[in-house]
Amino acid sequence: MSNIPSANRQLSEPPPFHFGCSTDIFPIEELSVLTQRGYFLEALAAGTIAPRTRADKHFLQVDREEAEPETIEERAWLRLKGRREFEREQQAAPPPEQSEDYGIIEWDKEKCWW
Repeated sequence: MSNIPSANRQLSEPPPFHFGCSTDIFPIEELSVLTQRGYFLEALAAGTIAPRTRADKHFLQVDREEAEPETIEERAWLRLKGRREFEREQQAAPPPEQSEDYGIIEWDKEKCWW
């Protein structure tokens, strides 16, 4: 049996990171960072785990928009948060109204032969 406590074992073997949004806008470097460390960053931002290093504390300041991002992890995290928020807003927005077609032929289609 392993000597690693169960809480720490979860961090050493995290499950695959779920982006929760489209990944089309992410540069490959940011995708790589989030794939590898996204689970940890999400747990840190959610307060599930406590910050252990100065970099973790700075990450939390960036997450709360109290500091500017300095690392690729921080930039990737902000892009992920922004994309998730954008997609939630798009899903919540009502569909655009369709314009009614009254059967009126537009001028150019009716009068022009070309």
